Amino acid sequence: MRQAVAFFVLAVCGCMAIPNVPPNSTVAKIPVSVSSEASDLAAIERLHQEDIAATLSHNPKALASLWTNDAVRMEPGGPAEVGRQAIYLNDSTAHARSPSAEVVRYAPTITDVQVVQNWAFEWGHFEGAYKESPTDSLHLIHGNLLRVLRRQPDGSWRFARVMWNSSD
Repeated sequence: MRQAVAFFVLAVCGCMAIPNVPPNSTVAKIPVSVSSEASDLAAIERLHQEDIAATLSHNPKALASLWTNDAVRMEPGGPAEVGRQAIYLNDSTAHARSPSAEVVRYAPTITDVQVVQNWAFEWGHFEGAYKESPTDSLHLIHGNLLRVLRRQPDGSWRFARVMWNSSD
């Protein structure tokens, strides 16, 4: 069951600080955009919709596409997963262990989004429902999330840091 819960909440978490970025890193090379707050929030909302669709699809590749290469995901009771590849591997393993698991509902509610240059910080809540197998009963989950997003060179946004906890 932990694998299904872990897979379900993949994109539903956050981080509490901007990482220390060395001047020669690829992060520092992304120019600060002059985009408007409205266009930033619209692009972030697109990421939210992609997150919902990918989570409901139970597709590890679709989920991995939502993360930055250096993303960090922290879930309750587990170690930090560092890097898009590590997150993808963990999601793929969970999917392989429970291939018939189904996410029936995933509904995040973002309470606040703050955009600061190429970073965005958001927190909120989520609720969802999943089944371990087609004959399994429905399991409900409620949680809190805190996420850090990074603007990409094309103007889109991806999850850079994600952590969550259960509020059940």
